[in-house]
Parts: sequence; structure tokens; C-alpha cells
Amino acid sequence: MLVLVVGFVLVGLGLAGIRYAPAIVDAQHRQGMTPYTDGPIEKSDRVVATKGVGVVFAVVGVVLVGYGAGFV
Repeated sequence: MLVLVVGFVLVGLGLAGIRYAPAIVDAQHRQGMTPYTDGPIEKSDRVVATKGVGVVFAVVGVVLVGYGAGFV
């Protein structure tokens, strides 16, 4: 049961990260959150990275939901 809940939470967070990636990057910029690298990172690259993290969360969540439901 716990695995199902964690899976659904990860799917929800992943989908939100994919959908709201540009807004998340803009909020990070407004609050002065910068990467640790020396060179500048383009906004489009940061949006792609944020969407990528969202995809990973969603995929892991789907696998956990499948495991919790007995499909995997």
C-alpha cells in the first residue's frame, strides 16, 4: 500500500515538473538560485533539465505503482 502511495506521489510530482518547468526555472532565477558551474547555463537548457527530472520522477512512480499493484 505504501509503495502505491509513493508511486502516485512521484507520478504527480513528475507530471507537475514537466508541466511547470518554465515557471520553476523563472522562480529559481527570481530567487537568485544559480547553478554551481562557472559558465552561464541558458534558460532553455535549465528547462530541459527540469523536464528531464520530471520524466524520471514520473517513470519511477509508474514503476512503483505497477509494482504495488502486482503488475511488475
